[in-house]
Amino acid sequence: MVNKMKQITKENHVEEAEATIACHECDLLISLPELEFGQTASCPRCNHLLTRRFLGAHNRILALSISAFIFLLFALPFPFISFTSQGKEFVISFADSIVNMALMDFFSIAILILFTTLLIPGACLLALIYVLISLQRKRLMPYTHQLLQIVFILVDWNMAEIFLVAILVSFIKVSSLASVFLGLSFWSYVFFIICLIASLSLLDRYQIWQKVKQHD
Repeated sequence: MVNKMKQITKENHVEEAEATIACHECDLLISLPELEFGQTASCPRCNHLLTRRFLGAHNRILALSISAFIFLLFALPFPFISFTSQGKEFVISFADSIVNMALMDFFSIAILILFTTLLIPGACLLALIYVLISLQRKRLMPYTHQLLQIVFILVDWNMAEIFLVAILVSFIKVSSLASVFLGLSFWSYVFFIICLIASLSLLDRYQIWQKVKQHD
């Protein structure tokens, strides 16, 4: 069932090329026409959202992805959190939090944090930026299909926002024992997550694959 912001006539259904898509929830095969900007399509059986089409979505995703990657780079070299206790000041960077985990014999947790909060989001953004730049060209660049597949695999392993929530919980606990200051890296990481979530919220699997097929 297609939810419309603009009414689509039966004549338009006949003229537009239809594509078959399987519902992610109930596996119902559905023939979809090409959506106009502002329209969404839902499954007639379970009402699961199948796809949605935004005006200029890919350009906005590209801008947000580049911004997110820049903020991620800025989150690495500067102080993340600093706190003062009993006249002593302690400064912790993003890298220090991972290294300290490894030094405390929590090596597996350190590796998990490294991959899910830094390497996987960074790789996902770089692959997405590559794909979107490729779509802006007349011909697709090499490995566009493979990198787009990698993007949707890595998205499920991204836990950057969960890491931020854990940091905020720790901040509340430590603030009762010491004076805590949030550094430039912390705010860069916050803006990185905001841009990352905004870009992924605009990313529609069906629409971007249709765009790739048009360039083949």
